[in-house]
Amino acid sequence: MATIAEALALALEHHLAGRLAEAQQLYHRILDADPEQPDALHFLGVLAGQVGEQALGLQLIARAIAQRPEAADMHANSGNIRRSSGRPEAAVQDYRRAVALQPDFAEAWTDMANALRILGHSPGAIAALERAVASAPTLAIAVERLGALRHEEGRLLVEQGRGTESLPPLARAAELLPLDADVAFLYGNALFAMGLREDSTLAYRNALAITPDFPSAAFNLGVALGGVDRLEDSARALERAARLDPRHLDAIDRLVIALALLGPCTIHT
Repeated sequence: MATIAEALALALEHHLAGRLAEAQQLYHRILDADPEQPDALHFLGVLAGQVGEQALGLQLIARAIAQRPEAADMHANSGNIRRSSGRPEAAVQDYRRAVALQPDFAEAWTDMANALRILGHSPGAIAALERAVASAPTLAIAVERLGALRHEEGRLLVEQGRGTESLPPLARAAELLPLDADVAFLYGNALFAMGLREDSTLAYRNALAITPDFPSAAFNLGVALGGVDRLEDSARALERAARLDPRHLDAIDRLVIALALLGPCTIHT
């Protein structure tokens, strides 16, 4: 006869594999033998939430927490059910309990950020995601969401004319999303607007390294290089922009001027 631990392990195997009916049956058998077994209560509650029985799921997890109040994952899963049932404020409270018990619980920080985002609290969501990434730098979902929020934060600041304030969030977005050409491009624009022309050329080059057929990045690189008196490099970048987009009249006009200033020398690309 299987022990409770063995039955629980098999139930979890079924649960994780998506065999919910088999998992549910085993959880109930465990609870028939031990009605307050906390793990069975917890995971049966999670399963109930998955199949749309949120009220039952919360009741079961609450019983599990009563047996094991220090279990951070139980509080986090309670928060997940509350968030999925349209109660983000209550979910945030559950997540706060989880991270108070386990400060490096990256998944709970990430889920808290999702709930805060639903509530329209972007600064709180960003702060939660920063904690998640600090706790688990390889947690891809947290890195991607934080990068997206930092990018959005920087973009809004640029649109509001707050260029200096936009640089830290855009720098962070570029660090988190090194393969996102749009992030690198916007960061370059912010640097250029603040008069940091040399730094902006690096950002534009990054954008072009990621997306070689990015005419706006090539054009802005040409303008920035011209601004730091690197006229031949500027002409090369402007020629690239014109080749990528033959209808880019500003690139063509600036290229003509750059070539005239360079005189009879030839630009090799």
